[in-house]
Amino acid sequence: MKEKIFFAFTWCSVLLTFSLVGCKPEKPAENTEKNDLIQDQALSYLDSMIQANPRNADLYYDRSLYLSQHNNLPKAVSDIYSALQLDSAKVEYYYLGADLFVEMGEGSKAVALISKAINNFPKNEELYLRAVEYNYYMKSYESALNFCNDLLELNAYNADAYFLKGMIYKELKQENKAISSFQTCVEVDPSFYNAYMQLGLIYSKNKNDQAIQYFENASKLADNQREALYAIAYHFQSKKEFSKAIKEYKNMLSIDPKDHEVFYNIGYCYIDLDSLDKAYKHFDMALKLQPQYTGAYYMKGYVSELVGNKKEALENYQQALKLLPNDSTILAALQRVQP
Repeated sequence: MKEKIFFAFTWCSVLLTFSLVGCKPEKPAENTEKNDLIQDQALSYLDSMIQANPRNADLYYDRSLYLSQHNNLPKAVSDIYSALQLDSAKVEYYYLGADLFVEMGEGSKAVALISKAINNFPKNEELYLRAVEYNYYMKSYESALNFCNDLLELNAYNADAYFLKGMIYKELKQENKAISSFQTCVEVDPSFYNAYMQLGLIYSKNKNDQAIQYFENASKLADNQREALYAIAYHFQSKKEFSKAIKEYKNMLSIDPKDHEVFYNIGYCYIDLDSLDKAYKHFDMALKLQPQYTGAYYMKGYVSELVGNKKEALENYQQALKLLPNDSTILAALQRVQP
């Protein structure tokens, strides 16, 4: 199942037999000094191993990984380059180096390193995907498309490549090409959740009910259906088909009766249906579930203002202002209901 838009890269390495340097989540340190001492010991251990084995590329990689995990990025980059100089045949070195450059905000260097890796590993599809991703984030869309096309020449059935092409075309406002790419993606891989969602979002933006089918397809694939179901309900809301929207939102509440955003949206729909009492009750329920919900306080105030209860409107607007001081919309509302 493809539930991510792009690929989140994590780095994990067993650093020889030194158990202090692992990739398991660290527990909160009970004592800062003790934690610092452990880190110093780990780094000292790696330093001593490299001193004893200066031609061992894996050790430089391990130290680079360790340094990256402790936010010493410049030294981590230096070590990964040392590893590559000793052994340029390990693709994981390029992955780590490129990730470091991305984390440092140096996308062009990440692309250059990945491009070099592609020359060394011309059939490695993951490298092409990373090259596309890095170029996409740098808004180098033409270069990103070129890498996509190179990858599809290598493997015409790579669903990720079609998905990324769709994202690029969407960014370029070329919706027809984006739709075509996303549709090809789901033809190649019918389980590609995000491609269905993107198709639904494009059609929904254009008020086209074909969006519903794509969102429904996505909802069947997700472990958590909320995003897709919310998209269906919001599609109807954006088309001002409020009764249909409320029905879909209530379907969501049957799955999660504590979803405060859904209560809020139902309240919003009831305002447009002139059911102000129901609207107020739903905003109030949203606040019971999320007491810091500024928007719900504001909307309770707005409903109170609509029915002529300026005192209650004032109280709710004041509560909203406490949560969001100096907000111009709330201040204007307070001005309207001041005695």
